[in-house]
Amino acid sequence: MKEQLGRCSEHLRKAVRFLALSSGTPQEKLTSMYHDTGLGSIYKGDFPNGSLRHDFQAITGMMNENSEPQFMVHIAGMSDERARRVIGQICQLSDDVSCALGGQK
Repeated sequence: MKEQLGRCSEHLRKAVRFLALSSGTPQEKLTSMYHDTGLGSIYKGDFPNGSLRHDFQAITGMMNENSEPQFMVHIAGMSDERARRVIGQICQLSDDVSCALGGQK
């Protein structure tokens, strides 16, 4: 499980870095981040049961866990506030996964 969590941590760090450095609307950032960082290759089973898995599911639920075309339409239709909240959740999950692996925020 630690190996899977390490892979998740790597993808989440890339996603946070991408979100911090990219420009555009929050929805454009999320769409680009999904395509460019590998975040889409993370699955709930990659997280141990508990808060990390729950937090990941909350993020994917906010972005809509359907097929990719519907997923992208859902992100594009988000309000700025909702998209910013998803971005914040991704950043927080990255920190939490890092802490779970023994790192520091």
